[in-house]
Amino acid sequence: MVNSVIWGGKLRSSRTIKNKNKKNYIRYLLLTFLVIIPITAIISSVGVFLSVDKDKHINMPIPAFTPIDKSVNAFKYNFDIESKQLYRVELNKFDQYEAAEAQIASLKKKKLNGFIVKENGYLTAYGMFCNKSQADTAVEFLKRRKVSAVAVELKVSGISLQYSDIDKNLIDIAEAVDAVLVKIISEKSALSLESLYSDKQMGDQSLQTIIEQEAKLYKYMNYLKEIKTSEVNAEYKSNLEALISEVLVDKLEANESYDYYSLQNSLMNQGGALMRFYEKLSI
Repeated sequence: MVNSVIWGGKLRSSRTIKNKNKKNYIRYLLLTFLVIIPITAIISSVGVFLSVDKDKHINMPIPAFTPIDKSVNAFKYNFDIESKQLYRVELNKFDQYEAAEAQIASLKKKKLNGFIVKENGYLTAYGMFCNKSQADTAVEFLKRRKVSAVAVELKVSGISLQYSDIDKNLIDIAEAVDAVLVKIISEKSALSLESLYSDKQMGDQSLQTIIEQEAKLYKYMNYLKEIKTSEVNAEYKSNLEALISEVLVDKLEANESYDYYSLQNSLMNQGGALMRFYEKLSI
């Protein structure tokens, strides 16, 4: 009987402790949800805000540019190619083709060559050169052969384009093509003048340099076919492809012999192609 009383007392005491512990747990739980969690959230928010506010003044990323419309004004970069000069050694101008043809025949009797250019009638020319010094040297050479000539400057217009990120590959190729064309014309001018004036055989190394530059043009033309451009500069891409194709019509081939006339013929054609190309897109 005594044991029963003691055991019953222990049970009541255990229930009292459990109830007390349960009430304390509920209090702590309410305290966590109502006080601690909101305070922690506020502290975190303030920290994030301060962090963002600090970063925003230091290293905020710049958004990529995307043109909204198709007009030139939608583009943020500028691309310029400066104007350049070529020099043509000119002989006479004729109204009739037959008269121009007769002068070219007269030149051939003196073992000289010339070209007929359809330009405000028919112009006879001895050749084209990269700089005035070369052209003046050719004029002096002709004077010794009793042929009257004059060096005339031909301006190759510069261009200015506006473009966006999508056109960057196009611009890289355009710069490379322009540099190669200048190199080719410069090399051919020097080589043809040397062959003409000193009557020396053309050096293999110089010819190889020209052939290597022309091979680069082939690669650039293939690149152009694969790249994407904006609609605004699609015409420029098309014209650039056409220029390369026209220039390569008179390309030099390895393991062949070249004379002054063949080099001057390609110079006349390539110089003319260059001028026509930049006239369409002049500054």
